[in-house]
Amino acid sequence: MKKLLFGLIMIGLVIGLFIGCSPTTPPIEPEPAERVVMIELYMAIGCSNCELVEPILEQLAEEYGNNKVVLVEEAVNWSEYTTPEVSERYDWYFTPGSADRGIPNILFNGLNENWIHGYANYQTIKSKIDAELDKGAKILITLDPRNSNANTTTISGTIENVSSSSLNNLEINGMIFIERTEEELQYSVTDIFDEQKIEIDSLASEASLDFSFNLEGINWSGDNIHGVILVQAPESSTKEILQAAYVE
Repeated sequence: MKKLLFGLIMIGLVIGLFIGCSPTTPPIEPEPAERVVMIELYMAIGCSNCELVEPILEQLAEEYGNNKVVLVEEAVNWSEYTTPEVSERYDWYFTPGSADRGIPNILFNGLNENWIHGYANYQTIKSKIDAELDKGAKILITLDPRNSNANTTTISGTIENVSSSSLNNLEINGMIFIERTEEELQYSVTDIFDEQKIEIDSLASEASLDFSFNLEGINWSGDNIHGVILVQAPESSTKEILQAAYVE
């Protein structure tokens, strides 16, 4: 009996020794959220420099893919493609009478140091996109499946603060755009969700917030509409867009 007990103790010690020596698997760290670059091209029909940069921007948007770059083209020359929302947004970025109001104006996540006023070649624009991507993301946008019928579309989802500090004075907004083949514009903005935008006083680190936009009178699939949801800091010095998400 003593021999049996001694044997069981020895087996237990050996098992414990092997378990204790087994390497522990480190916890899997979540992948950091990637920043999406929202490019706003303020342009006009008949503007020669606009016609030069439009295909470059459209090419780069295709090359990067909409999980990294979302391009919108906003006409500001009071043509049939201009909307009051686009004009108001342009005035918000560039006050009337400002020397910077000339077109084209190319903004990369707001009016920051990477902004381009006038013509730029492929490599210059690409370098601006890469500089924005390198900044990393402070906000993660998660979209629910889009809910659409012939007259109504609902876009909903969640934003999360993935930075290490609180983010203040944010707003959630959105745009829809279509392809205008007659003007060779692939991302022509037709509406901005200003009336439904959601203002956020403060969002703590790791905190999240649900959002929803209801768009009436829109046949999303029938009219080949696409969209973008954006989180912007409107009171920051550069009106920075912290994150954007493409809506198929």
